[in-house]
Amino acid sequence: MIRNVLHIIKSLGFFLSGILIKRKYDVVFYYPQHFNRGPSNENQFFKHLLLSCDRNNISYIVFEEPDFTIKSNRNPKAIPFDFMFILILFLRKLFNSEMTILVKDQKIGNFISQVFFRKFHFKNYITLSQSMLSIFRGINPDAILYDLQHGIIHNNKKNYLVGGVAESNLIDNDANLLLSGDSYKKILVSNEKSDYFQNHTLVIGSDTFSCKSSIHEGFNNNILITLQFTHDHTADENSILLKELSEFILSANTKVNFYLKHHPRFNNEVNLSEMLKLSNVMMAPLDINECFSLCSLHATAYSTSTFEAALLGIPTILIPFENKFNYFQKEFNYPLNHSIDAFDTISFYQEKSKIIKDWATAYYTPFNEPKFINLLR
Repeated sequence: MIRNVLHIIKSLGFFLSGILIKRKYDVVFYYPQHFNRGPSNENQFFKHLLLSCDRNNISYIVFEEPDFTIKSNRNPKAIPFDFMFILILFLRKLFNSEMTILVKDQKIGNFISQVFFRKFHFKNYITLSQSMLSIFRGINPDAILYDLQHGIIHNNKKNYLVGGVAESNLIDNDANLLLSGDSYKKILVSNEKSDYFQNHTLVIGSDTFSCKSSIHEGFNNNILITLQFTHDHTADENSILLKELSEFILSANTKVNFYLKHHPRFNNEVNLSEMLKLSNVMMAPLDINECFSLCSLHATAYSTSTFEAALLGIPTILIPFENKFNYFQKEFNYPLNHSIDAFDTISFYQEKSKIIKDWATAYYTPFNEPKFINLLR
């Protein structure tokens, strides 16, 4: 609680000073707190973009949106958006309830621009999970808005494309998507009824998942399981996920060790205490890179970590789940479908390792710094 108060005070000081102090940036970076997943509590998704800006004399500022319901650490290098976030929540309650959230946020953005952003100038806005798009569109109607891809995108992906129609939050804010690979753009363009994504998606690649070589020669009897228990699912869906997970673990040879890694937005949706009583089941390290160094196989229902593992040459076993979450077989054409025992031989493991690396590079191409920088000039 004390930490929250300190961040609110720091945030208040910054935005009050903005009434008098002129600030000008090429880019505003904005993201919610739960994306602080790096070893130094930094946002790994923005890390390579910020380094590129530093190398190319692109001025920027980073705002971090608070989440008072979680315990994840704050990024000491970001400006806390706490005061402004609380003010926005308050203003949302005051504005006409008949307005859509989008219109309401644009009006709120216009309102606060007259006070706290009156001397604050920026040309580009880059966010994650489409956070505050409408607010910053209201703050600066002329800015170029970008949403940086941070997870898998598929046909009927909520907030992107549903039923062939692009999300209104993107269209009405004239926002662009920054994608990690051409295959993601093809999914969006080929499934939309209009041409919004054809004209509003830019493939800049990704440095987050880059890798030069495989890190394991064979199966070492350690399996990383990236879990999908979040409030995004219904209680029944989380219950089914837990049942499928239990059956998967209990069906395996007891010589296999399972390391369970929670989703970053896990908030005690399920209780894993009974499963953790098993001698070969334990919680995984917090750092995903440490997890991949420890485990030479990966298992999940539909985690993005399937791509991360593939680029490291680590095969994934897809745990069966409901058809509507069966993205990797239906849309991404994941090339493997084998049991744990199949990976016992080194030659088999290495053959499959090469197959999945080739598959993943169509979705996660190397970061194209010149292309990214040219967008901001």
